This record gives sequence, C-alpha cells and structure tokens, in this order.
Amino acid sequence: MTDKDFEEMRQQMDLLKEKLNRQEVVNEQLMRRTIESKLNRLNTNRRFKRIYMISNMVFIPWLLVRGLALPLWFAVVTVGMIALALVYHEAFMEHISADDLNRYSIHEINEKAVRLKQQGARWLRIGIPLIIVWLITFIYVVQHRFDLEAEGESILYGVAIGTIIGACLGFIIYRKQRRMIDYLRTDISVE
Repeated sequence: MTDKDFEEMRQQMDLLKEKLNRQEVVNEQLMRRTIESKLNRLNTNRRFKRIYMISNMVFIPWLLVRGLALPLWFAVVTVGMIALALVYHEAFMEHISADDLNRYSIHEINEKAVRLKQQGARWLRIGIPLIIVWLITFIYVVQHRFDLEAEGESILYGVAIGTIIGACLGFIIYRKQRRMIDYLRTDISVE
C-alpha cells in the first residue's frame, strides 16, 4: 500500500465518522422530539385537571345548594375538599414540562418522573378516604333532608351511579398517566 492509498482510506474513514456523527445528531433530535411530545401531553393533562377542578369548585356548590337544597356548610366542605385536591396537585406534585429538557439532565427528568408517579400514588391514599368520608356525609345529609321514599332515593341512586362512573374514569385516567410516565422513562433510558 502506498501513502496515497492510506490517505484515501483516512479520508474515507473521516467521511464515515462525519456521517455517523450526523446520524447520531438526527437520532438524538428525534428522541428529544419524542420525549418532548410526551412531556407536552403530561403538561396538557395537568392543565386539564386544573381547569376541571376549578370549574367543579364553581359548579358543584351551585348544584348542591340550588339544585338539591343541601345545607351551605356541606357545599363549603365540598369546595374545601376540591381546593385541597387542587393545592396538592399544583403545589406538592412534581411537574415535568418540555422546558425541563433544556434545564435538566435526562437523569434529573427521569427522577422527576419517578417522583411524579410516587406522588400520584400518595394522593390516592389521601383522596380515597376523603371521598369515602364525603360520600358517607352526603348520604347522611340526604337521608335527613329528604323523604327517602320520594326524591331522596333517586338522589342516592344518582350518586351511586355517578360514584361508579367517576371511580372507573378516575382509575382509567390514573392508569393512563402512569403509563405515559412509564413510556417517558423508557424513552429517556434509551437516550
């Protein structure tokens, strides 16, 4: 082999290295876009929950006091319970956004995702007992406020059906968020 052959081989190796570097950059950009889209979905879900809770803080007291003629103290307690959920959701849960990709390392984002998953499970340990106490109080108030033979019975049937539907939807949303976090963590670990 001559020096010319070696030089040509070196140039080809440099060209191949450059192509590989460009391919790595493209792959990294694709991975970042995938992670960013998942972070945006988590952030959209967070905003939706916030809007949902705030609208419930307005609508539910009106429904309880005006629609069902329940005592004002019960409506205030209900709003307080929803406010507690909103405060926990906004202040104590780890939030991850697409901007975090620029601010934090992938390892730190992964840790935030783990904490978000743990905090979601922790909220269930708070939220489920709260909703059980609320339901028992609601049943008690309805029993003492209405004649159970007439409208009180239909109210309790409506609450039972609503509770079942709400529990199913809540479980589906909870599982969906956990799956989204798992997919995010999988994508992060690939990168």
